[in-house]
Amino acid sequence: MLPKPTPDNQNTRVNQGMACAKNAENSSSCTERLWPNSATIIERSRGVLFAQWEDLLRLRRVVLKTAAVDDIHDLRVASRRFRAVLELFYPFLQKDSKAKLRKQVRKLTQVLGGLRNIDEALLFFQAKSQTDALPDTVLFKTLSKLRPVELKRIEKMLKAFDHSALDRMVRVMVADVNEADISLRNSISLLAYFSNTSIRHYLPIHRLLVVAGVPDQHISRHTLRIAIKKWRYFFEIISLILERDYTHLLALLKEYQSILGQMNDIAEFEALIGSMKLPQDEREYVTATFHAENTRLLESFIELMEQKPLTYTFLI
Repeated sequence: MLPKPTPDNQNTRVNQGMACAKNAENSSSCTERLWPNSATIIERSRGVLFAQWEDLLRLRRVVLKTAAVDDIHDLRVASRRFRAVLELFYPFLQKDSKAKLRKQVRKLTQVLGGLRNIDEALLFFQAKSQTDALPDTVLFKTLSKLRPVELKRIEKMLKAFDHSALDRMVRVMVADVNEADISLRNSISLLAYFSNTSIRHYLPIHRLLVVAGVPDQHISRHTLRIAIKKWRYFFEIISLILERDYTHLLALLKEYQSILGQMNDIAEFEALIGSMKLPQDEREYVTATFHAENTRLLESFIELMEQKPLTYTFLI
C-alpha cells in the first residue's frame, strides 16, 4: 500500500529538514528544495495529463484547416507527448479504456509519419541541391506527387478520429488519478515510482551508448534514439509535476536526439526512395548524398559522446 498522504508528506519534510539543519547557512533555500507532497503531485499530474490531451485536440483542428508542414510535425510531437504521459500514469488508470486510447493515439502518430517523411525529404534535397534544377528532376516530381495522396490519408484519419468519445474517456481517466485509487493499486510512493521509471528509461541508453558509435550499428542507434526520446519526454513531464529545473539535461538529450533523428531520417528517406524508378544519374546522386550525410552525422555523434557524455541524472 502507498503511505498515507499526510505521513508521506511528514516523512519527506522531516528528512529534508534534517538535511537543512546540517547546513544552517543555506537554510534560507531549504524550503525551495522541498519535494511536493502526494496530493500536490497528483493534482499536477492530472493537470499535465489533461493539458497534453487538449494540445493534441487543438493541433488536430489546426492541421485539418492548414495541412502545413510545421503544424503536422507539431501534431505528431503532441501525439507522442500525450502517449508519454499516458504511459507514465498507465498503471494508475482503469483497464477498460486506456488500451483503446493508447491504440488510437499511436495510430494517429503512425499515419502522420508518412507525410512528415515526404516533407522532410523534400526539404533535405532542397537544402543539398546546389542548382535550380531540382524541381525538374524525377526525384522531386515523384516526391511532390506523393504528398497530396498522403495528405488525403491523414485527413481521412483525422476526421475518423473519434475525438468526442476519446475526450470523454480522457476526462474519466483524469478523475481516476486520485490518491484513493492509486493507494489501492500500488505499494510505493509516487516519488519512488518516478525514480524507478527514470532508471528503467536510462538502462537501455547506458547499454546502447557503448556500441552506438560503431559504423554498422544502425539498429542500435535507432533503438537509442527512441530510448533517449522517451527519457526526454519523461523529464519534460516530471519537470512540470515536481517543478524542478532539468533544463541542462533536456538540452543535452535534445542534442543527442537531434543527431540520431537526422540519421534515422536518412534511413526513412532511403526506404521512401528505394522503390522509385529514377534515372541512373539521379540514383547515383541520391546514394552519394546519403552516404556523405551518414558519414558526417556519425562523426558529429561520436564527437558529441566524447565531449558531452550522457550520464544518469535524477535525484530524489
